[in-house]
Amino acid sequence: MMPNVGIIYLTFPTKNWERDIDRAMRSFEQLDYPKDRVELICVESKGSRAPVKEWFEKNWMPKSGGSLPRIHYVFNDRELGFAANNNLGFEKAKELGCEYVHLTNEDTDVAPDYLTRAVECAQSDPKIGAVQSLILLGEERDKVNSIGNAFHFLGFGYSKGYKQQAASNKYQREEIGYASGAGVLVRVSAIDGSLFDEKFFSYHEDTDLSLRLKLRGYKVVIEPKSVIWHYYEFAKAKINYYWMERNRYALIFSYYRPWTLFLVLPALIGVDIATLILSIPGGWSDMKLKVYRDVFSSSFWKWIGERRRSIKAARKVGDRELLNLAVASIEFQEAAVQNPIVTYVGNPVLKAYWWVIRRLLV
Repeated sequence: MMPNVGIIYLTFPTKNWERDIDRAMRSFEQLDYPKDRVELICVESKGSRAPVKEWFEKNWMPKSGGSLPRIHYVFNDRELGFAANNNLGFEKAKELGCEYVHLTNEDTDVAPDYLTRAVECAQSDPKIGAVQSLILLGEERDKVNSIGNAFHFLGFGYSKGYKQQAASNKYQREEIGYASGAGVLVRVSAIDGSLFDEKFFSYHEDTDLSLRLKLRGYKVVIEPKSVIWHYYEFAKAKINYYWMERNRYALIFSYYRPWTLFLVLPALIGVDIATLILSIPGGWSDMKLKVYRDVFSSSFWKWIGERRRSIKAARKVGDRELLNLAVASIEFQEAAVQNPIVTYVGNPVLKAYWWVIRRLLV
């Protein structure tokens, strides 16, 4: 018998929520996974627009347990981030006895066998903690959004294979740097506590999840036979730079042992100075200064201290193994944020630096 799976689907009132939800639900109606083994857990929290709940209950709830799997609608009248909303869905999935959860973004549609293929992959090896689906672009359905995400040793992250022609590449199941939260199956028994650390709010919470799994000896893999299409749009809002920068520091200071921190410190300082300089013409220097205020606050280090203690207690691998797939180049997804200084100066220097210090990790 196939295991019970909870699809966690956030019905947040975004700009295009009605179009996105309709498209996703129509694709869920085509699932080939036994619908009596699937719980569709829709989670909504307060947003800047009118709630989705009433519209959803009118248009899609009547199909619960029929053309759609059983639907469970979780509504919270507080404004929560991506991490907290998924945690609500995760708690509901555990309550329903799900062995796996699949995080499926609101702005996606899915292949009929996407869930079947992801579960088959996870079932093939009990040490697989997370399975990312092959994520293609919704607007250009033959091009890649992510074939697994790359984790940079200084805490940056980006999608691998972005805008490659999917048909011209042969992808295989393999371990990856970290799994994208836009489309990932997670083994419930591999998670101790909540799915995400809610203080990340937005950005890098999926990196944190993958590192937690790896730290406990689990594998994080890509299953290219599990396909979803993501109507991805690069978000240029300044606040996103804040979350990306602040949260990458949280990753480094949480996971790296003192010796590793000592080794990466010169590169971390150098790149930080360069990032500050680049933030001025980029128009987000105020966000960079806000990051500094946070990182040098007592509350930030209290949070990091709590995380380090938890991570130390759960750790089964050293930093050499934890970072065995880490990269040293920063690859940009969008032309709008590309920078020749990073490409032609920063990346070669960091690659040489990482080549040396990774051999000193323990």
